[in-house]
Amino acid sequence: MNLRKLKVVAFVATMFIAFSCDNENGIEGGSPDPDKTAYYFAAIESGSDPAVEVIANADNFTSGEISPIDNGIQQPTWMAYYNNGNRIISAGYTSGPQFTSYEVVAGELVEVEKVFVDLGVYASAVVDDDTMLFMGAPRSGTAPKKIYEINTIDMTLNKTVEVDFGNDAIAGTISFPVDMKLKGDKLFVAYYMVKDDGSFSTPDANQARIAVLNYPELTVDKIITDDRTANLGRYYSFNVLEEDEKGDIYMFSSSSLACGFAPVPANNSGILRIKSGETEFDSSYHIDFETLSGGYKINDLFYVGNGKAVVKVLKEDETNSAYLWATYSPNSEFPLIEIGVVDLYNQTFEIVSSVPKSGGGWNSASFIEDGKLHIGMSSSSYASIYIVDPETATAEKGSDIDGNYVKSLLYIESE
Repeated sequence: MNLRKLKVVAFVATMFIAFSCDNENGIEGGSPDPDKTAYYFAAIESGSDPAVEVIANADNFTSGEISPIDNGIQQPTWMAYYNNGNRIISAGYTSGPQFTSYEVVAGELVEVEKVFVDLGVYASAVVDDDTMLFMGAPRSGTAPKKIYEINTIDMTLNKTVEVDFGNDAIAGTISFPVDMKLKGDKLFVAYYMVKDDGSFSTPDANQARIAVLNYPELTVDKIITDDRTANLGRYYSFNVLEEDEKGDIYMFSSSSLACGFAPVPANNSGILRIKSGETEFDSSYHIDFETLSGGYKINDLFYVGNGKAVVKVLKEDETNSAYLWATYSPNSEFPLIEIGVVDLYNQTFEIVSSVPKSGGGWNSASFIEDGKLHIGMSSSSYASIYIVDPETATAEKGSDIDGNYVKSLLYIESE
């Protein structure tokens, strides 16, 4: 599997399909071009010992099995994956902060360019089809974070800017980024507070926090907070700031021991909003999700359309330390994660009972096509993609995964 090229079998799009994809994939809005060829890929952690990661070709995400065996470009372990324009970008985690771009050339996925940075990256935002922003952060101490603006065509650093916000030297806590969203000349950075000793305990997490930066200067404009819910997102979550068709941004807090918050904040898991054109939390909008759902907490939230979002949710015993970080075990023998649909406009919630429980993971493999969310789910007994229809709160099983779990669902259009 040490291939540097991957011969791909193309799925030819013969009709317009409503298409969008956010989260780690970095694509938002638009429709496939019927004159181009669509290529689907799944980044998979293999079941080998030791496990490796592979960007594997897939005919689709809806049927059959996707296997990395003799079918992929091997990656270092602990990678994250993004789409930008018609490129796939793999990015190093804590040990090797490098970015590598891939394109389809003459029917083959090929490595194009690399760029290296000096900090592990934990949040990203799309500027346009040629440019992305990534935020690197130290995992302990109070050194500044850095924003890297990368030209994703030739994988060059346009600029690197140090940013410093949210740290509390007296409390011994530091701000840690979980997601970014660029809106015009403002960059919203969701973050949560952790101990500065590298333990990632959360003694000060009972408040939602966002740093608002000026763009393109990347200077801090202000910090906004909300006391109605807890810290936003969770460690290594890519889709905390989700935008609807109106341009409003919705965001979630997990307030969950299983999602890494210890001690667990007093405020419930919830959902907040920033209205289009505003740089403050909307004081008229708040969903107390635990009350609405009958005790569930949010692990991840994916906006799909028409006010509907698919959520990964869980129930836990906050008093039992065995639950700490329990949603970060994709092959768990005791999976906690369930799938539900929340109507952000009407503030209703429904569990999708046809999806088996999942162990979770660091980020979530997701892809939106034809108004449905394709999402990777796994435990010690299975690894599959499920296709969730938020309009009916139903789901069907898609492709099975030949490996431990799928880390990312990726898409390229090519001439």
